[in-house]
Amino acid sequence: MFNNKKYIFETQRTRFRRKIKNFLIAMTLVLFLILSICGAIISVGYYETELAKETFYKKAPDMIAIFTGDSGRIPFGLIKALEYQTPQIFITGVYTSNSIKTLLLRQSKDLLRFINLNSGLIEIDYLARNTVENVLSTIHFLRKNNNYYRSVLIISSNYHILRIKLILSILKGSTDNFQFYFMGQEIDYWNWRNIKPLLKEVYKTLKTCGFLLLWESEFSITNIEKE
Repeated sequence: MFNNKKYIFETQRTRFRRKIKNFLIAMTLVLFLILSICGAIISVGYYETELAKETFYKKAPDMIAIFTGDSGRIPFGLIKALEYQTPQIFITGVYTSNSIKTLLLRQSKDLLRFINLNSGLIEIDYLARNTVENVLSTIHFLRKNNNYYRSVLIISSNYHILRIKLILSILKGSTDNFQFYFMGQEIDYWNWRNIKPLLKEVYKTLKTCGFLLLWESEFSITNIEKE
């Protein structure tokens, strides 16, 4: 009992040292958590991209869905659509002031020719404002087409794939027959400018996990069918 005496009659100096020690421990744990999530985000992005490349090595997906939100995703997705010769393209989260032509004015002639030939098979969603709504819009489009498109390749940034997967795992219905694959736009994480969106993605991933814990599955199905 007397061994705890130093905590009862704590001096200002020992109190300060204890607070510093606790602060350093807490910061170390927070840093470890952030680094762990960063590692998971990067690893999942690379793994899913390689899996998609292997899956579609000698065949093409039925549909390509491009999730907007960062520069370069739409051109990257359309280039992949050209490589796979996939006519059905779904782009979700586009600003209402944009169209395919305004988004691709600086693209190659081959890509523009491909888009012009398949313009009737390009669906643009202007309503989605975040990743959850991107997923809802994509599922709604697939269900509207009676699950005609079975294999769906989702295009986004490398760091975005983990969060998309988490959301899909909750919102995808048990009766849906389509399979999702993911391909991320390559990012150089040694470049300091790319660290900022990665750290923001850590926060968004944690926020999404908390949000999904409270999500009512009936809500997503009801809203999709009402649109």
